[in-house]
Amino acid sequence: MPESDADRLRGAYEALERGDDESIRRFLHPKVELYDRPEIPDAGSYVGWEGLLLSMRASRDSFADFRFTPERFFQRGDDIVVVVLMTGRGKASGVPVEERIAHHWTIRDGRAVKLQAYTELADALEAAGLPPDSADD
Repeated sequence: MPESDADRLRGAYEALERGDDESIRRFLHPKVELYDRPEIPDAGSYVGWEGLLLSMRASRDSFADFRFTPERFFQRGDDIVVVVLMTGRGKASGVPVEERIAHHWTIRDGRAVKLQAYTELADALEAAGLPPDSADD
């Protein structure tokens, strides 16, 4: 059975966890667009593999043991919303941080072309054209 886009995306999160940059790079379109949560201070946007590295470096500069753990996947066509548990520990303060956010991915021809991060799952579901009660399943 062919691997689904959700399976490939799940594999990309697993590759991120084990530091398998090449697997992640193969999953991303060379011009992938990445957008921070709009309301965070200094929210930015990034393009391509280098953009992903820049985005991850900013998080890893602030947090030790920084991790994204995907918990749930919702799909509608080329759009996949992932509930992600983001954890780490402040490098300066040592304070543990744990927050659930949502990643809204757009996948075309088996490759990620866009990622928009959201603080609220409902916002990501709406952007993907999924009903808000999708999360009640």
